[in-house]
Amino acid sequence: MAFLAETASRIPRTFAGLTPNLAASILMVLSFVTFSAMAVFARTVGDTISVIEMVFVRQVAAFALMAPFYRRFWPEIRAPRRLHLHVARGVTAVGAMMCGLSAVILIPLADATAIQMTEALFATALAAVLLKERIGWRRWLAAAVGLVGVVIMVRPFGGGLDVYALVALAGAVFGALSMIFVRLGADYDRTETVMFWQGVVVLMLVTPAALWFWVTPTIFDAVILFVMSLLFTSGQWLFTGALRMGDTSALAPLHYLRLIMMGVVGWFVYAEVPTGATVVGAVLILSAATYTLRRNAIRRSGLKPPAPEPG
Repeated sequence: MAFLAETASRIPRTFAGLTPNLAASILMVLSFVTFSAMAVFARTVGDTISVIEMVFVRQVAAFALMAPFYRRFWPEIRAPRRLHLHVARGVTAVGAMMCGLSAVILIPLADATAIQMTEALFATALAAVLLKERIGWRRWLAAAVGLVGVVIMVRPFGGGLDVYALVALAGAVFGALSMIFVRLGADYDRTETVMFWQGVVVLMLVTPAALWFWVTPTIFDAVILFVMSLLFTSGQWLFTGALRMGDTSALAPLHYLRLIMMGVVGWFVYAEVPTGATVVGAVLILSAATYTLRRNAIRRSGLKPPAPEPG
């Protein structure tokens, strides 16, 4: 545990020479890698362990793994300056985790991730309305192109969206709201404070149902759940740190990269061969994300783009 604490304490110094959005982008991508691995483990035990039990076990383990951090920063954690935002983050986190895990277990990984990509669109819109972040028409256009890519992949007009696809979409809404609540409290409380109070709210909400649907895991399932907890804790730490460090509107398009990661995992691990529509949609999504990141880099560096309009 001491090693983890020391490693985490060095991360801010490592990123000291980077712009806030670039450093946050690196943390965000690393969090996506951990979440992709966690999806594989969730599928591994999904036939025997309920999603609500997964969330409960992960959160209990997260408290144990984060104990050194919580002890170190306890004076700040016990007196949060924006507790209502942490409560809201906990509620939306439960929705995002429940819907997200259910989606990756029940439908192809690429499809689940494609639908969840609308989280970036919701987050961009909410950042403009609630956070008053300045979003130019170019980034709106890039987000629209990404949405077209998602629609092509999901093909909602073929046979209609099934209930599991709607569950994935609900998870995207919860995820976007969670991002906004983190940013609203970023100037008041540190990452450890956010994670602690989010965990308290999550356990308060899921414990009764988890105990009701409890299935004693086998040794194999217990090991998988423990590994999932490690990934969950590190992923949440990276994700929360990224949101506190960078602009939501700048980080939201990075979520499109999850699509590429999950598509590759689905292909190599589960033989989920992408269709032509999946490939076309992925190209549009990746192009939109790349262009948006380029615009963010231009704006942060202070360079003037060829055209006068901000994006």
